[in-house]
Amino acid sequence: MKILVTNDDGYFAEGIAALAKELSKAHEVIVCAPKFNQSCVGHGLTLKVPLTVEDASIEGSDAKVYAIDGTPADCVRFAISMLDIRPDVVVSGINRAGNIGTDVLYSGTVSAAEEAAMLGVRAIAVSKETTSHDFFPDAAAHFAENFGLFLGCLTKEKRLLNVNYPNLPRESYRGIRAAYLAEQVYSGEYKKVELEGGGFGYITPSEKITECSPTDTCDEKYIRDGFITVTPLKYDVTDYEHLARISAYIEKTY
Repeated sequence: MKILVTNDDGYFAEGIAALAKELSKAHEVIVCAPKFNQSCVGHGLTLKVPLTVEDASIEGSDAKVYAIDGTPADCVRFAISMLDIRPDVVVSGINRAGNIGTDVLYSGTVSAAEEAAMLGVRAIAVSKETTSHDFFPDAAAHFAENFGLFLGCLTKEKRLLNVNYPNLPRESYRGIRAAYLAEQVYSGEYKKVELEGGGFGYITPSEKITECSPTDTCDEKYIRDGFITVTPLKYDVTDYEHLARISAYIEKTY
């Protein structure tokens, strides 16, 4: 199977290296990932600045690696359209920090998988809880060994799968759970900070101010309890229920 691997942390990140090493044991792996960290860029595309592409490498893997000075979505789009790579699957990750709940709206990792789905390619985003550097090989090995199971969760075209691992050694995983997205709400305040070159800037805190209940079945709760979570996603965000309601309203009043 031909697998295109990408992420938003950059081609040099430990998560992408662990994933490429494990998947290349049984599959043909091509890596096309950002040259620089692109965390939290969402589904941005580079339109008015030329992209540059460099050959790169990942230690311990014989995968062909391309580093692109663009967004994760750029990487997927460029690989498929310009490098003539038509993969069977796109795997985006392993992200350093979980992509749970409504954080998927900001995630470059999830957006790369979303771009693949939009282009008609099966896609999975993979992330690991917390920003620590621990346990990437554990998550990568488990994901590669259960790759068929995760593919089996992709039951429709134009869909993607969001997978999150707890920040634990593999022997401590409690299982896999299908889960819906938790609501992640952050403080809207900005903190004034002094800049090195003089002057001031503003930075927003990343501390979440919401928490799911102990009896919930959302991804946040399962991750907290040591489970791997799987959430099916789609990029069509149309509110169909409201669409039907306002259609009837317009016909009646206009």
